[in-house]
Amino acid sequence: MHFIITALKSEAKPIIDFYGLEFSGLSNFPLYKNNNITLIVTGVGRKNVSNVLNLFFQKNKVIKNHIINIGISGGRKDDCSIGQLFLINKVSDEKSKLSFSLGPQQSFGLQNNEITTVSKPVVNNNFKGKGLVDMEAYEICTAINNLDGLDRLFILKIVSDNMDMKNHISTNQVRSLIKQKIPVIDKFINDLRKLKN
Repeated sequence: MHFIITALKSEAKPIIDFYGLEFSGLSNFPLYKNNNITLIVTGVGRKNVSNVLNLFFQKNKVIKNHIINIGISGGRKDDCSIGQLFLINKVSDEKSKLSFSLGPQQSFGLQNNEITTVSKPVVNNNFKGKGLVDMEAYEICTAINNLDGLDRLFILKIVSDNMDMKNHISTNQVRSLIKQKIPVIDKFINDLRKLKN
């Protein structure tokens, strides 16, 4: 079983469609399943991620299972392009300045990057750190670290903006970005499956 975590329903939708995941009405938050994958939609931000994951993992054992966070992120124009996918190897918290290392991992043929979790969207290009930004990765690492599962956590981030947005990214834009990377995501999941076997 692979556990996939997304913050947004629009991030989840292309994955749900591709794998034929079915809605499970057995929880207090959106949950989709088939025989091989369980997908959890947490909602945006630290508090939602913490509440949903702690509740889910109290009821579900994830021993030896891979956990994959898939979502969008901001990135600098000079460092990356819109639609580029990265496998994250370091997650920092803007607030506490603490960080988690997710390496050494196999790269699975994917480019590595680091990410910083921020409390508010960066829209004026005023991010001083390195790599990408999002609003959930550090909280996901914290929840998974509490389960001693950090060595089984993988974070895939797709660049959605250059941190200079005048308008929010639409639901359709998010879906499109994830959908374009479904072949890469599927190959990654299959490679993880082979690794486990």
